[in-house]
Amino acid sequence: MNFVSIGAEAQGRFGWKLFTAMRYLPSGEVERVYTSNPEAYPLSGRKPRRDTPWSRQVLVRGEPYYANDAAGIRFAFEDAEKILGLGLGAVMNVPVKEGERVLGTLNFLREAGGYSPDKLEHALALAVEARQLL
Repeated sequence: MNFVSIGAEAQGRFGWKLFTAMRYLPSGEVERVYTSNPEAYPLSGRKPRRDTPWSRQVLVRGEPYYANDAAGIRFAFEDAEKILGLGLGAVMNVPVKEGERVLGTLNFLREAGGYSPDKLEHALALAVEARQLL
């Protein structure tokens, strides 16, 4: 399995307009290791994990984050206006874990209203497949 095949599986299960994967390093840094839109979200160097409610939920506690509207995007992301400007208003961020340790995240975004909470189970199943990639 690779990120392209995970993206294809996700597209069939619940759809996305942007799919990225982030690696969470033991140093506390994060790095984007896959992107479906390198123009808007290129692969880049490492950056420190910011201490935000989103990072504590997803990267520290290893719980998924789900939002289906602009308010949820603005709550979680400092680049919310860029995300919304791409026509993306729904997100599922699912932690990829080895035991209790968070290795990174799979991030699926699409238009507002595009996800429902029941789709999280499908996304979490894909996170299991991504363990060997992070």
